Amino acid sequence: METTIIEGLAQYGPLGLWTASLLWMNYMQRKDQKEDEKRNQEALQFHQEKIATALLNQTHMIQATMDKIEGGLAMVREKYAEDRMLRMKGD
Repeated sequence: METTIIEGLAQYGPLGLWTASLLWMNYMQRKDQKEDEKRNQEALQFHQEKIATALLNQTHMIQATMDKIEGGLAMVREKYAEDRMLRMKGD
C-alpha cells in the first residue's frame, strides 16, 4: 500500500517525491513521539509507585511511633496514679 502511494507521488516528479519525503518524515516523527510518550508514561508510573511505597513505609513508621508514645504515656499515667495513691496513704 505504501509503495503505491510513493509510486503515485513519484509520477509528479520532484514535487511528488518532496511530498513523499515530507509524509515519511511526519510519520517517523509521530512514531518517535509515541515512543517518547510511552517511555515518559512508564517513568511516571515508576516514580508514582516509588512515592506510594515511600508514603506507605512512612505511615507504618508513624503508626509504630504513635503506639510507642501511647504506651509510654500510659506507663507515666500508671506511675503517677501509683505515686498519688502512695502519697494519699502516707498522709
